[in-house]
Amino acid sequence: MKTICAGQYFSILVGADGTEFVRAGDEVLVVALSEQGQVLLIKEPSPAFDVPTYVLPGGCVEDGEEFSLTANRELQEEVGFRASMLNHLGELRPFSKYLAVRSHVYLARQLAPSELPRDEDYEIEVSRISLGDFETMIEDGRLLDARVIAALYLARAFISRGA
Repeated sequence: MKTICAGQYFSILVGADGTEFVRAGDEVLVVALSEQGQVLLIKEPSPAFDVPTYVLPGGCVEDGEEFSLTANRELQEEVGFRASMLNHLGELRPFSKYLAVRSHVYLARQLAPSELPRDEDYEIEVSRISLGDFETMIEDGRLLDARVIAALYLARAFISRGA
């Protein structure tokens, strides 16, 4: 493999067969669920599409950091809560053929206020939506991120099994 370009979040590589692909570090996505059954979504800038977008709290896993620690750290940095209960729901690969990134999805419950300094240089808008209602946001075009949509379905299925 040969690196063509390396940036802060992504690198473009060429495989042995000459095919280009993008590599990014592992990340976590957190479905933070309140006692009232509301999911905390954040709205932040999307440089790729030049419009704000709804996503779940989450971010890059630091070297040697356990995924569950990343999940709680990102929750505290982005929405000001810490989870006493974290369940790993699975791994998503958003574009397996040409994007080497693993998104580890966690369900966070038993939330308590706890803040860490933010590492973003922009404001994050926090919204609460019902876990039972997120399809409405998909249908009206407000929720477009495939990872977020998949994570919400994973969380709802996990909860419906009584876990």
